[in-house]
Amino acid sequence: MIEMGVRISPRRSRSSGPLSEAALAAYHRDPRLAITETGVVCLVCGHSFRHLTNTHLRAHGLTSDEYKARFGYNARRALMVAAVRRTHSENASRSGLALRIRRRPIIDDIELRRLGGRHRHTLEEALARRERGQRQSTLALARDQRGRFASLAGARR
Repeated sequence: MIEMGVRISPRRSRSSGPLSEAALAAYHRDPRLAITETGVVCLVCGHSFRHLTNTHLRAHGLTSDEYKARFGYNARRALMVAAVRRTHSENASRSGLALRIRRRPIIDDIELRRLGGRHRHTLEEALARRERGQRQSTLALARDQRGRFASLAGARR
């Protein structure tokens, strides 16, 4: 679509431009907030997209993996809104993509099996664990007369 001589990509959200430095700094502190139902904010330039593509990241001199490592995302985090992710998932299921994948690294490489899922924790995981700990600390657990876990209020009976 062309408006006043400026080409607007149909995949890019129609925000008025990049975010302010203060808003971008808030996303740097907690990058999970940059992925919403309406768009994914690029933490390099501050523009919002439905899908943060490799083509856009290449303009910043980054790959998808480098971007995720730089800003603390999990390696498997999708850099797209949920609706686009659902569409991709449905298309992959409909076309039988999983049946066409021949190599499974966890089965082929004994070293991967030996690691048993260990990996470096990202900023995203650390923030989620911190929040989970705060929620759990509000509900202290103890054991009741039968040895089952119960809240402290229930254990006193």
